[in-house]
Amino acid sequence: MTTFVRADSRPHDGDRDDAPVDPRRRYQATAGRVQLTGIQALARLPIDQHRRDLAAGKDVATFISGYEGSPLAGYDLELGRLRSLLDANDVRHVPGLNEEAAATAVQGSQLANTLDGATRDGVLGIWYGKAPGLDRATDALRHGNLMGAHPAGGALVLVGDDPAAKSSSVPCSSELALMDLAIPFLYPGDSQEVLDLGLHAVELSRATGLWTGLKIVTAVADGSSLVDLGAEHPAPVLPAGSRRHQPTARLLQPTLDESFRCDQWS
Repeated sequence: MTTFVRADSRPHDGDRDDAPVDPRRRYQATAGRVQLTGIQALARLPIDQHRRDLAAGKDVATFISGYEGSPLAGYDLELGRLRSLLDANDVRHVPGLNEEAAATAVQGSQLANTLDGATRDGVLGIWYGKAPGLDRATDALRHGNLMGAHPAGGALVLVGDDPAAKSSSVPCSSELALMDLAIPFLYPGDSQEVLDLGLHAVELSRATGLWTGLKIVTAVADGSSLVDLGAEHPAPVLPAGSRRHQPTARLLQPTLDESFRCDQWS
């Protein structure tokens, strides 16, 4: 007979941190083992990041926008089912009209803390879309990456790749496109790595000022694997000079910026 642990109970002497978790508590639990699909792990990721930030004394909100498409087709639906839990963890999901509009909205999230009146320490921005959506949104993503990610927020790019064309007209592989956009990316192999590498990708974005990608293939998005919710995620060792980038919407290079100042034409 399987014994479940309450997600809101705290471990004490004699409890097992690796005990099975009631799957109905897969998003609330903070310890134990639970079965998650890749999509469910992606839905849990911003919740885990918010808990991580709170534990570090940071008040960071999350803004998610993108456009559905397999293998990430169920991501927006899963986020919709978690509306009340996302609200409780300061996560806002706004589906995009298309991939470009969603990327531009995420770009704006990184400017929030450069303006007066900011009410959070930072905003984590998350964009999602499948590989053809990455192709059509490259201009918006390129300018977002040129503008940069805020060191207290970060920008995460979730790309769904369908290498065997299971539900796509052509096979999809986004490595070269991400390289061309100068977006470093990580490639999780199961649901555990979606969480582990997802948290690392956020830290990478904050440290470097770059948007950071997660390549999610069909087998990972549709697959299901056991996840250890109590796995340690030590703070990364950051090199000197990290977390200094300040995003800006002023993208003209200095010579053009000076040449096109209004007072030059008055």
